[in-house]
Amino acid sequence: MRDKRRYILVKIVPPWSSPGTKDLFLVIQEAVTSALGDVSASCIQMAVVHASGEFAVVRCNRGSEKMLEQALAAVFCLGSEPLALRPVATSGTIRSLKEKIAHAARGPCQKKEAVAYKGKLYDAYCYPGQKIDLLEKGFKSRELLFLTEEDIEDK
Repeated sequence: MRDKRRYILVKIVPPWSSPGTKDLFLVIQEAVTSALGDVSASCIQMAVVHASGEFAVVRCNRGSEKMLEQALAAVFCLGSEPLALRPVATSGTIRSLKEKIAHAARGPCQKKEAVAYKGKLYDAYCYPGQKIDLLEKGFKSRELLFLTEEDIEDK
């Protein structure tokens, strides 16, 4: 008989970082090993099944979902770039998770080309629900601002 598997839908934060499947696997495997140990990592049998855009699907053995979710909290960077992985849903099939992606995304992140704010140029990422992230353009320093639409409205 085959092993029972569970699939975890993971949201990748920030949305503009889009790591590949292999990079994501290595980062999660390192977090699982460092947080839970080698024996638990071999029992979980983690694999990244699908990774594109803001979401990824991670596979594990049934009964080890909670341990994998705890290890996902230990992921904080990919190389030198900040990265966080947030579990959204757990299911027994990939199909049901792909259906949940549409509900969890709440619409696409809309990127504007360039926005001037307080004398500096930023890339703007707008989300439904009046959330706006500004990422400073530049080579040496990158500043990240979190604003709402009320902060940038002309009064």
